[in-house]
Amino acid sequence: MARFLTACWQEMQNQRERWIFWLPVPVAFGIAAYFGLHGEPPLLLGTLLCLFMLPLLRAFYRNQVLFIPLLALFMVVAGFSAGQWRTHVVAAPVLEKRSYTITLRGKVAEVQPQPKNFRIVLEDFSVVKGRVFQDDLPKRVRIRLKNNDPAVPNAGDVVEVRAALLPLSAPVMPGAFDFQRHAFFQGLGGTGYALGDLKVVEARRGGEFFFEKLRRHIREKIFAAIEDRDRAAMITAFMIGEDRGISEKDWEIARLSGIAHLIAISGSHFVLIAGFPFFFVRAFLAAIPYVALRWPIKKIAAAIAMAVSVFYMLLIGSPIPAQRAVIMTCVVMTAIMIDRNPFTLRLAVFAALLLFILSPESLMGPSFQMSFAAVVALIAFYESTAEWWKKHFRDSDWSKRYALYLLGCFATSLVASAATAPFALYHFGRMPLIGGLAANMVAVPVSSFVTFPVGLFSCLLMPFGLEKYPLLLTQKSLDVFMYVAEIIAAWKYAGWQANSFAGWVLGIMALGGIWICAWRGRIRWLGIAPVALAAVLAVLTPRADILVAGSGDLLALRAPDGKMWFSTLSKEKFVREQWLAREGQGAEIRTWPQRQLPGGEGDFLTCDDAACRIVLKNTVMSVIHSTEAIGQECAEADVLISKSAIKLPRSCKRKVDIIDRWKLRDKGAYAIYLREGQPPRIVSVRDRRGARPWTGQPPRSGK
Repeated sequence: MARFLTACWQEMQNQRERWIFWLPVPVAFGIAAYFGLHGEPPLLLGTLLCLFMLPLLRAFYRNQVLFIPLLALFMVVAGFSAGQWRTHVVAAPVLEKRSYTITLRGKVAEVQPQPKNFRIVLEDFSVVKGRVFQDDLPKRVRIRLKNNDPAVPNAGDVVEVRAALLPLSAPVMPGAFDFQRHAFFQGLGGTGYALGDLKVVEARRGGEFFFEKLRRHIREKIFAAIEDRDRAAMITAFMIGEDRGISEKDWEIARLSGIAHLIAISGSHFVLIAGFPFFFVRAFLAAIPYVALRWPIKKIAAAIAMAVSVFYMLLIGSPIPAQRAVIMTCVVMTAIMIDRNPFTLRLAVFAALLLFILSPESLMGPSFQMSFAAVVALIAFYESTAEWWKKHFRDSDWSKRYALYLLGCFATSLVASAATAPFALYHFGRMPLIGGLAANMVAVPVSSFVTFPVGLFSCLLMPFGLEKYPLLLTQKSLDVFMYVAEIIAAWKYAGWQANSFAGWVLGIMALGGIWICAWRGRIRWLGIAPVALAAVLAVLTPRADILVAGSGDLLALRAPDGKMWFSTLSKEKFVREQWLAREGQGAEIRTWPQRQLPGGEGDFLTCDDAACRIVLKNTVMSVIHSTEAIGQECAEADVLISKSAIKLPRSCKRKVDIIDRWKLRDKGAYAIYLREGQPPRIVSVRDRRGARPWTGQPPRSGK
């Protein structure tokens, strides 16, 4: 073993130029550690630790054995500090309780099209009529307008609307996606829905919201030219990133077939956005002998490509994937301008570090994780195989080059799918397989050569009113690959579904993948070991036996045969779908009976008018509907669940675990894990994530 470790260290020493590729890793650990805390640490903790460590780094910078661990620890603390300061900068009040009907007046910051209506983001708002049960109002709230509301405001308008405000949705179960945290860093403090028509009090003035106005103009032109509303919504998503108007059916087809990344704004869009002006400007200038011989036309084209990329990012609203893509595009173009090789992992390192400084919370989301995984894997793959591609592409005729292009599309899809698979499984419970490769083989060339470039050309023609026919061609190209995607989505093995697993397991997988991509030679294949270990741990992740929604309106249990039994199918549809994605992939669904006696298919579940009793793994749990069942269930059950206002006696609370409506309100959804011969392990959303600035009110110790 000692000889093996010595050989590995020597190999790493031989690849010292690649050590820089590991710089973002400890920073990511620090950010993840901050967001994994259960409480908010002192604001200056990370900063003071960084200042304390700087003299140590200076003192030991010549001692490699001590300097490298100290530098790694310093980067961890720096990431932790970045998360702290980012939270402090964006901190704003969040809505804690649902309001009654109120009338709001505020400024429209954003207009978001939906399949059947619009959503608006209000900022600097006040309550004109009614009451909100807290002193500090959120800075921004998002409100869904009525389906038949005739008024569609512009960004910058001052509007008035009668609405109900709601707190941001907590995770549907412990460990699930935290929408409250996601919305907190977007500046949102609450959501709501309109109860009356919206009234524009004052139209916007001046040149504010230029890009919002331009987006609306493009959207209206597209919908005027395309009769099919679904296709118009998809073209709008392709062009300006407004994908909320896409129907659920089209989204489901795109997800199942593995082409959703083409619809959402991603790095592939910016490759085209920067690539087209770069090559066209360079070709145009090269056609002018005087300019070509005297000016650095390649560098001029790179500068123009950067400017176009930044403009497009601002046009689509600067989402995190766009920021990452623009950073990497600018690094590539800057490298071209200073005559350096742009296609290296240093590109991803610089972009990751910059994003960690500007928006460290993006590390916790699927967009950042999947986009960077794909980029790093593709750069590493083509870096390793560059000579092979050059050898076969050089001096080949057009037919062989086209075949190599198709092979490149296949290889790109395969590598990107493999790199993003762990993250897709973790966040969505599904990853594309054969179907994803097949769909991308059609969709990538069509979207790259027809859909996106023709769509952009139509946008350039909009000021002249000539956009209709290019948009119709764009629609036909969408019809082609969506037709193929719909066929592939129906394949039995189009994708693979799996249950969720812990975040630290994903971290082990990511480390193994980074190891494979960062090193060269045989040492890189040592990264397979942590990936394999994480895969085994993911399969062995325990599954919840009982789930209780935060509202108390939905409960689910896992039967001994693996089937999922739900208390109702008429409420909490979204929560039920998320539970199935995370905990019940491939499981059959059953509904709790109103009344059932032992001996049937669900003999572990008996219900009457007063209560439902569940017996699983020698643990008795009761869901109480009436006070009549309190005495017997308190005496015999291990866990009592009640969503109603039933008061349980103190003697009952001392003997059994209680989940009632007060605990659900304070701690959110619950998951119960059972093991033979052991007491049940009960975990709530609050237990898992603690009390943070985005969670609303702190835990209460009353009831």
